[in-house]
Amino acid sequence: MKKSLVALAALAATTAFAQSSVTLSGRASMDVSTFEAKGATAGAANDIQNRVRVADTSSRITFAANEDLGGGMKAGVYCETGINIDNAGTTGQADTANANTTTFCSREGRAFVGNATGEIRLGRQNVWWTQGNLNEVGANLLGSDTLTNLINGGVGVYTVRGENQVKLVGGSAMGAFAGSEVYWGYMGASGNAAAAATISGEAAAAGGATNSKYNGFKLNYTQGKLFAMVDYQNSTRGNTAANLLTGWAATDAIDRSATKYGVGYHYAQGSKVSLQYWNKNGQSVAAGAAKFKDSGYGITLNHDIGSNRLLVAQWGKANNVNSSTAGDIADTGATAYTLGGIQRMSKRTHVYVSYHKITNAAAANYNMVGGNYASGNFAAGTLGADVKMMAVGLQHNF
Repeated sequence: MKKSLVALAALAATTAFAQSSVTLSGRASMDVSTFEAKGATAGAANDIQNRVRVADTSSRITFAANEDLGGGMKAGVYCETGINIDNAGTTGQADTANANTTTFCSREGRAFVGNATGEIRLGRQNVWWTQGNLNEVGANLLGSDTLTNLINGGVGVYTVRGENQVKLVGGSAMGAFAGSEVYWGYMGASGNAAAAATISGEAAAAGGATNSKYNGFKLNYTQGKLFAMVDYQNSTRGNTAANLLTGWAATDAIDRSATKYGVGYHYAQGSKVSLQYWNKNGQSVAAGAAKFKDSGYGITLNHDIGSNRLLVAQWGKANNVNSSTAGDIADTGATAYTLGGIQRMSKRTHVYVSYHKITNAAAANYNMVGGNYASGNFAAGTLGADVKMMAVGLQHNF
């Protein structure tokens, strides 16, 4: 009898140690929308005329595996892959290539190990663009939002979803600071272009530079009805897309830094208001190059009106880009707002209507972009065009 009890205890311990789970989840997010960008500084011939789209707004499928290692430890893998339900391809509404819908784990992929204090995560992971409670409008509610586009535009940052990355994330034992993170990464193949100066990390050829790296942190704070965030990112010798505001070419090596601050308050059940401020800096590594800076601020409001209905409003302002050699560059700022209404049909499904507008100054070209799409293929001629978008959409989480 005693031997049987010992055997059963050993079997139970082995079973508990080997507990694991595999899950498949995701989101379908679609809208029927109109889009236009009119009032281009170069004249009406450069306007993007009104068109109707059936657009995917960041649909995804997620595969995850978790194993209980015992003693409070766990390990696993997370693989979030972007899918385009609208065209079954890898391009967005501007017919531009989208790196977030190309392969498995295209949105985010990581292997991890950790406990309630924190996790070590390795892989391609979300960083700068995530705003948590401060702004869920584009991420979880309306599929897109104007404020995020102001925050990520202008001078820009190296990455909003970084590759070849090590991240440390605080767990539930961190209390009010749970979810805070620090990260660093190597730019790899996507961090270099034709210029040898931007060849980086493990992708560097003999004699090539190996100091193309990025790092940052996100400090989250939640206590009662109050929540806040400080977000910082720094990168060295990262390449960039051609930037009309700064004159950078796609092959330029750029050093960057960016910071944003946010604070919010839950003033009623299901309702909250938040404020954010950001500033970003960038400078070519070329000798004597000018330093460029953009900054701005915005407000987001979610107001629960009952009956499973939510009203959403945003307003944001991007200031003129500033040059270290010439001061403020005239007419490079923008203002924007979003209005939306949501009807929740269940815990997993909601429908919405939304209106978005970005008013660009004469030398600015902020646009509506999202996780799986870009609205209108902006070029130099579209500077000053004001963006308008109206949408009726559906999101289903599974």
